[in-house]
Amino acid sequence: MRYVKSLIFAALVTGTMAQAASISFPECPAAGYDTSGCELLITVTAASGGFATAFTVTASSPDLGPYDGADDTLIGVLNNSGASLASVALSSSTDIFGFDGDGVCTYISCPGATDPSGYAPAGVTFSGVNSAETSGTVNFNPAIANGGTAFFSLEEALTPSQITSGTPEPSTTILLGIGIAGLGLFLRRARA
Repeated sequence: MRYVKSLIFAALVTGTMAQAASISFPECPAAGYDTSGCELLITVTAASGGFATAFTVTASSPDLGPYDGADDTLIGVLNNSGASLASVALSSSTDIFGFDGDGVCTYISCPGATDPSGYAPAGVTFSGVNSAETSGTVNFNPAIANGGTAFFSLEEALTPSQITSGTPEPSTTILLGIGIAGLGLFLRRARA
């Protein structure tokens, strides 16, 4: 009997470990080879003024790979920042914004999408893309509520380590600078 209980326990532990190792992200619809959702998930953990200030990137398991079977990655966004999310700046060592016309919306129906390359569904746009196409900003309109999700696609077969936080668009940086300067003046007057 002890042997049978040990076998049952081992089967339960193995089954639990197998479930824990399987990670899928339903924030994205099935598209092409990505039949169970997103390949990568960006979880925004902090935001200020609608702009993501911290996030993590996680890969699906088992690896779904590019939705087109070649060089495009389906990406989901989960907003766990406690605030609304209007944009996230992304950067990479590869040309993640080098869109070549085979975005996710060329594989699935995206009613209302305005991105001509098909990489973004309705309400998602790209801005501030640098000349090397390695950094830019993904914008959400309307903003993603706390706990809400969105999806889009990027160029290349990406891994979590290839997506890092980018720098805000110049207008965001200017507004941040004005805010800091204003706070400095306020504190200076308060001390006087």
